Amino acid sequence: MRFLAIIQLTIRESLAKKTFIAFWAISTFICLLFIFALNLDIVNGAESSIKLFGLEGPQLVELNKIIIGVEAGVAFLLFTGGIFMSLFATSNLIPTLLQPGFIDLFISKPVSRLEIIVGRFTGAIVIVALNIFYLIIFTFLIMSLKTGIWNWSFLAAGLMIVITFAALFALMTLLGVISGSGPFSLMLTYLILFFSPLLLQRDHIYALLNARIYGYILDGLYYILPKTTELGMLTEELIRGNGIQTWMPVWTSLLFGLLSLGLSTYIFQRKDF
Repeated sequence: MRFLAIIQLTIRESLAKKTFIAFWAISTFICLLFIFALNLDIVNGAESSIKLFGLEGPQLVELNKIIIGVEAGVAFLLFTGGIFMSLFATSNLIPTLLQPGFIDLFISKPVSRLEIIVGRFTGAIVIVALNIFYLIIFTFLIMSLKTGIWNWSFLAAGLMIVITFAALFALMTLLGVISGSGPFSLMLTYLILFFSPLLLQRDHIYALLNARIYGYILDGLYYILPKTTELGMLTEELIRGNGIQTWMPVWTSLLFGLLSLGLSTYIFQRKDF
């Protein structure tokens, strides 16, 4: 019950910051755009063409490809924009927890420090997941009901986005516990997020390096850090129904998140408040 109370408090605190309400409003606006912009012409009981934002697509034979392409585009925008906004909105949850007075209130209660930090982390994941799946499910229903094409793989995009956010927020939690600074933890997390595409292309960078040790460092960073670029690519492959050759980016990113959260908990338990 105490653990659930911490999660509930974290969610209420997040909602009090208008960022998540703005996220919900943007998601609703996008869904309304699809409701009014997507038009499917029906001739003699069969779909003949699809119009999106006034642009007419090919005939029925290509309709399935068009819908999957639109869903992949929505997932890509949500993957990048949603994660960016979610990290921004949650960047101060851990530093705020460590502020004098706020942390004193927590540790004065019969609740363990493990419950405090894990409950705080879980609350952030829950509020972000609610926002992500709100848009994913709403978009899925609009596209499916208007076209009759039920691409259930589109729902997997929401799960992949939440997994990616969880791995990055675990890192931000660790940085927040160490530094106590929201901007510092956010900037370093963004740096890793934007550095991910370069690590994926590290084979092309080797030629520019003047020592082998730098290549080893790049390889080490690639295998240790969350693979956000590849997670985004996996999301698109899932939506398009293509076969997944390897799930390595998923389990290594989750492992990184678990290790970061575990280290955060260890440091938090040893802090003197």
